[in-house]
Amino acid sequence: MQTNRRKLVTPPLHWLRAYEASARHLSFTNAAAELFITQSAVSKQVRLLESHLGQQLFTREHRGLNLTEAGRNYLPTIIRAFNTLDQGTRTFLGYSTNQNLHIKANYSFSVFWLSSHLHEFMALYPKIELTVSTALWEQDFSTSNADIEIHVGRRDFFSDQAIQLAEEKIYPVCSPEMAKRLKVPSDMLNERILDLTGISDSWNYWASQADQTDLEIIQRHYFSTFALSLNMAREGRGISLGQSTLVESSIQRGDLVCPFELPVDGLDHYFLQQDLINTPHPHANDFVEWIVRKFSNECK
Repeated sequence: MQTNRRKLVTPPLHWLRAYEASARHLSFTNAAAELFITQSAVSKQVRLLESHLGQQLFTREHRGLNLTEAGRNYLPTIIRAFNTLDQGTRTFLGYSTNQNLHIKANYSFSVFWLSSHLHEFMALYPKIELTVSTALWEQDFSTSNADIEIHVGRRDFFSDQAIQLAEEKIYPVCSPEMAKRLKVPSDMLNERILDLTGISDSWNYWASQADQTDLEIIQRHYFSTFALSLNMAREGRGISLGQSTLVESSIQRGDLVCPFELPVDGLDHYFLQQDLINTPHPHANDFVEWIVRKFSNECK
């Protein structure tokens, strides 16, 4: 009797797939494209799931979908369940017991630090195959099943098990040609100011911490990632703030210059997290030990 009840309580897997994909895309149409079924089939499966649960998971609006409170509350459970299924299947098929190690990292960190140093790890461990993916926003990690993740954010955003890689400093950076025009900080107001959206380490924060509160930056251009603003700065298209981890290599090469010795402590830092839900990958610790050692040596 209990077995029959369990079968009745647990919804069919394809209903849950339709719900999870629709929640990520906030669109039945895009979910259908991902699942290779029709939009009407996705909509029907979600309706059946809502009827089964006795809860409305989405509000249907003219411009798309929104999750209800019930939909938001149920989603993490389904994501964890699918990640567990995926990891278990990979282990069963031998995927996780072979040499492949999946790393998912913040996009700017991947571009400016990881891609410059990863060859060293590859040389040390030539038999470990890597899968490297990137996350532009923190929510991009929500459906990750990576063995190792590298995030950016404040210390209190992460678990006690997360490893902080370095103490970030932030400061203005620009091309060597532009630096010649900058004698005092107020000269930066004559140049194009490149700022970022959605981060704590903004120009306003830097000015307040660098004792430059009289520096009124009225007009600026905003970007979603350091990968954009720093590349524009390297090309002489403006002045960007830079996190020390991201810009140190460019400064050493001479691609970027720090025109003023006014570094301040950053609010955001890079953190490494291992997969704590599933069986640890046999080579995850090799990568963790390598990257922690790299950052320890760079800080000396």
